[in-house]
Amino acid sequence: MRNLTKTRLIALALLAATLMAAAPAFAEQKFAVVDLQRVLLSTKAGKAAKLKFETLQKKKRKALKRRDSQLKKQEKELMDERRTIEQTLRSKGAKGATPELQQRAQIFQQKVQTFQKEVMLFQRTQQKALKELAKKEGELLRPIEDKIKKHIDAIAKAKGYTLVLSRVAVIYATASVDITAEVTKRMNGK
Repeated sequence: MRNLTKTRLIALALLAATLMAAAPAFAEQKFAVVDLQRVLLSTKAGKAAKLKFETLQKKKRKALKRRDSQLKKQEKELMDERRTIEQTLRSKGAKGATPELQQRAQIFQQKVQTFQKEVMLFQRTQQKALKELAKKEGELLRPIEDKIKKHIDAIAKAKGYTLVLSRVAVIYATASVDITAEVTKRMNGK
């Protein structure tokens, strides 16, 4: 028991010594935070990119919605046709399917297969549209983000910040270390 207490005291002493030695290093550090999303959405360039992206997104969404409506209508028609064929088969009873009804059922099967292919094609088209949108968003934002980073670097060097963190990664920071407004001002050329 006595050795355990002695070990704890030694560990605490070592910890205190380490913290005291590290204190000057922390004192030399100067930190800042920036809300990149807010800067992006507050700048003229960011707003223009957002508008351009949203316009493209609406255009693609409209085309996809139109095709989706067509497919839903086609699906309803196929379901109605299936019910009609089933009702006809039930009404025939023991006689079974006539050659005419068999041909109708065969044509229906072909329509279903064609419909399934169209649905798969539509799903691939949706995935392609999402990839294109993601790529376009990157193309629109990358140059703006690069400019934002250059302004952050300039502010950090001018004010002696050794570390600038994204606001998203910080749980708490005082307003005095938040450089978001200054970055936004520089981005807008003010």
